[in-house]
Amino acid sequence: MKMAASIPLVFALPVVNAFVRVPTASGVRPLAIREISQGRHVYFPEMSGSMSSAAFSAELSLPRRHAPCIMTTLPGPRSLREDMDKAIAARGLREASFLPRGEALKAVKQRGGSANTASGFGASSKPSKAAKSKQSKRPPSALAKEMQRAGVVRIDGVLSAESVDKLRQFVDEERAIAEAEVAEGLHSQEARFADLVLVENRCDFLMPLRGATIDAMDEMLSGSAVLGSLIEELIGEDAVMQEVACLISEPGSNQQPLHPDTPYTPTPTLYAGFVALQDVELEMGPTIYLPGTHTRQAHLEFYGGDLEAARMTSGERTAPVAAEFLSKQRVSLGLLRKGDMALYNQQVLHCGGANQSDSVRRQFYLSWRNPAVKVKARASIRPAYRNQLTLGIIRDELTKRKSAAAKSDPGDGPIDLFAKLDAVDRAVV
Repeated sequence: MKMAASIPLVFALPVVNAFVRVPTASGVRPLAIREISQGRHVYFPEMSGSMSSAAFSAELSLPRRHAPCIMTTLPGPRSLREDMDKAIAARGLREASFLPRGEALKAVKQRGGSANTASGFGASSKPSKAAKSKQSKRPPSALAKEMQRAGVVRIDGVLSAESVDKLRQFVDEERAIAEAEVAEGLHSQEARFADLVLVENRCDFLMPLRGATIDAMDEMLSGSAVLGSLIEELIGEDAVMQEVACLISEPGSNQQPLHPDTPYTPTPTLYAGFVALQDVELEMGPTIYLPGTHTRQAHLEFYGGDLEAARMTSGERTAPVAAEFLSKQRVSLGLLRKGDMALYNQQVLHCGGANQSDSVRRQFYLSWRNPAVKVKARASIRPAYRNQLTLGIIRDELTKRKSAAAKSDPGDGPIDLFAKLDAVDRAVV
């Protein structure tokens, strides 16, 4: 494990949200600090070894408006966050000890039409009023029935192998760009990365709305795509895209404690779909789902009768582990092949497993909110995109893009909504 360097920096006045430029073996680079009080030691997590103040030169940059990427940690006792993470990780292990052996989440084959399409999945992105009337009388699809029953379904092949490879490379490249943007103070941490429970060796990267992201959305949501039609069936075309991100679990990440993403409500508020960007093996810590735990009774038993506890987002819980409840649950593991998706009602109890392999596990995901139900939930989405896109709007924009691309000179057409939102997101703040 690398040791971070503690370096005394003395300034006449306190400095907040500043950067220092640090000479390293690879050249001078900016390092962000939250605060320098007079005579305070500053802790730099990226720098290994120790460095004397005489060997260190720092050039104070102008204070930044937003908090930079790297938080200051003072030398001495472990931080409260480290202590809390250890307690959370210990709870995750204790919960896991009571769970029965898990089995791979199995796919449900879709047969026949869905409740919200004229003929099979995705026959029309905008059915007529007459068609809608007929659809409302159709029985739910097999996938919708399984979602209602279990709260989680597997859909194989939502992305082709070629699309997955392009998206995985795009994720890695854009993540590096985002880290540099935050380090240089061009964007805030919150505009590029979401907070996580047990953040060590995990990253929730907020995806840009361009390139491979748009291509993946097109493949998953347009035309006869199963995912788009299922979301339309579950919520409707007014389903709001709540999140577009990539959850990255690196080797050494701990198992999270079980949790729902949203508290119980009679009508589901959010559905999230994780797409594997590589084959997920058991050692990589697949997502653990407890099917059927999206009910009020399950939440009452899991939280010891305190439904308000489901609203806590820190992951820290002091109530006893519901050992008897957990021992009776069915456990499904997100052992997906690359391009497969696990879509779940976000009231289902689940957690990320421990990555004990030498490989990085990446999951690209979209989530969808029912606008008819009020909910307070953290959204892993760049601020410029928040509450701007619905399933219907996305489909319309994708159709416009295809139409413009078919023209001999697509540059003559109007700038699409994706490009406008991307321009807002790129603007330096």
